[in-house]
Amino acid sequence: MIDTNILLVDDDKDACASMSDIFLDLGYTVDMAYDGPDALEQSGRHLYRLALLDFKMPGMDGLELCRRLKKLQPSIVVLLITAFSSIATTGAAVEAGIRFSLLKPVNFSILMPLVKEAVGTVLA
Repeated sequence: MIDTNILLVDDDKDACASMSDIFLDLGYTVDMAYDGPDALEQSGRHLYRLALLDFKMPGMDGLELCRRLKKLQPSIVVLLITAFSSIATTGAAVEAGIRFSLLKPVNFSILMPLVKEAVGTVLA
């Protein structure tokens, strides 16, 4: 049973909180983590349909976190959010199991259809 829909992971706490507020206002359930180890700990307690991961984080980048999340929750949909886009990053993201990569700042007109597809219709 899915008790939490979205996992947001970004070492920028303000960016994480802003995104969380938007999703909460739309009726989604959201958990936040500020690094890979915290995200993995939370994924041991909750099942997620969607994870939005920052690419550059200290200790564990978004690609490694995606690989580990996919081992714990194979059906999770992972989107990468990055300010560091390149062909190499995009290729590595696909290999890690990331479905889409989005540039920061996030364009919500692009993000929201992807979220709806991954999570389903808005709850509220």
